[in-house]
Amino acid sequence: MVTRLGLSSGTAPRLAAAELAALVRGAGGSVADLRADKGHRWEDDGLAGLGGLAVSFVGLSVVLGASDQRPDAAARFPGLPVKVFAAPGAASAAATRDQLAALTADRAPDQVLVETHRGGAAPAELAELCARYGCRLVVDNLGLHEIADDEPAALALLAPWASAVQVKGFDPAADGGRPAHRPLAAADLGWLAAFRTAAVDITVESRAGTPRDDLAALRAAWEDIACA
Repeated sequence: MVTRLGLSSGTAPRLAAAELAALVRGAGGSVADLRADKGHRWEDDGLAGLGGLAVSFVGLSVVLGASDQRPDAAARFPGLPVKVFAAPGAASAAATRDQLAALTADRAPDQVLVETHRGGAAPAELAELCARYGCRLVVDNLGLHEIADDEPAALALLAPWASAVQVKGFDPAADGGRPAHRPLAAADLGWLAAFRTAAVDITVESRAGTPRDDLAALRAAWEDIACA
């Protein structure tokens, strides 16, 4: 199985597309994930500005199951996987069916990726969404931490549905607040063994300002896992 490693545009939102691609390649990566409609500068020149760098997915501000949201932005990225969110109750919501019908007009169902995210659908419902509609997941380690009472059990449930993984270094908050971001460390990444036999992209969304070091830590950890 081929696993591509890279960076998220959320790591360097102020970089133009060519600069982001240069950062990914210079750090030894081969893929980027992108966030649309958040003011990230890669959008100024668009996908063409990436100079052929592979794109894992484009993240949209779409919440499955929220009746006031429409996935119109997906039409700008025909054929590319898109990442969305899912509200609690999305698996049975009528709005979800209509949203996914629109999202799959330009791509296959398994190219619609739902992210584990704070305040979103719980792990069991995310698995139900995938089974019902054929969509897949982006397993974000911070998002998983924030929606799962039992992270190892949730990971075992969700890993088979994943097409992409997003990692970031963080320290859990002790007071119920938001976790504090920090550089990645090897101790953060042992859970990636759940994807050893999967074909997934793994990208770093670093909020610590250390993208090269974080990608190096990811690469070293993944090589240890793949060779174990």
